[in-house]
Amino acid sequence: MVEKILLTGITGNVGSAVVDYLKSINRDFLAGVRNIKKSIEKDDSMEYINFDFEDIDTYVTALHGVKKVFLVRPPQLTDVNGIFKPFIQKCKKAGVEQIVFLSLLGAEKNPFPPHHKIEKAILESKIPYTFIRPSFFMQNLSTTHAEDIKERDDLFIPSGKAKISFIDTRDIGEIIGRTLAEKGHENKAYTITGSEAITYFQVADSMTKILGRKITYSNPPLFKFRKEMIDRGIKKEFATVMMILYLTTKLGMANHVTNTAEVLLKRKPRTIEVFIKDHIEVWR
Repeated sequence: MVEKILLTGITGNVGSAVVDYLKSINRDFLAGVRNIKKSIEKDDSMEYINFDFEDIDTYVTALHGVKKVFLVRPPQLTDVNGIFKPFIQKCKKAGVEQIVFLSLLGAEKNPFPPHHKIEKAILESKIPYTFIRPSFFMQNLSTTHAEDIKERDDLFIPSGKAKISFIDTRDIGEIIGRTLAEKGHENKAYTITGSEAITYFQVADSMTKILGRKITYSNPPLFKFRKEMIDRGIKKEFATVMMILYLTTKLGMANHVTNTAEVLLKRKPRTIEVFIKDHIEVWR
């Protein structure tokens, strides 16, 4: 019998890529969503179940008969003790045999982000785990920073001259899909990066060539970046998290390159040039 998989976070960059991969190999799964009716209207090609991290009553039905869980922390939820620990405990009670958690590059050494505490809670539960620790998403350029690039021809990012081993979320999604569908990924932590580490100056150069107009990397000071984000309507807490994330980048914590993605994908991960070409309409 095929083990039942529950996916959380299916509307995000990574979650939607996990969905695409599992569909491509005809692997059934349950998509945990807050609004089933709305989800069916958007896409009726998969099976949905009511699930909400902030509603503990949805945990039991969503986890019924489930053996594998893909866990994504929604960005706005930071209460590990109040939300994620109870969810992990319910996974244990339901007989879940593997949690694949979308973590963060260096989360094992960095106690600041919630991912560190969630990893710890999963380890303490003794549920077999797979931690996916990716480097910076290329898709940040086509989502968070898309407006700056499209309207201002500017990469408004405070990362200095730091090198970053960017990875495409389509590759992360495929890797997660493989760890859910294949055997042998239990109790493993995978640090996932692209094949090279490059600066935002190099990203701006690649965008300039491919988009056919000058894209500048303005590299603002960290506090100027935070203030600008808050002025644009981003919550103070989230703007601070973004700033700290870019500070760790500035300190060289995202320049690490591994061949793990290539090994798991059985091919080279996508390059920044391929990503830009595939998303060119976003910035036009």
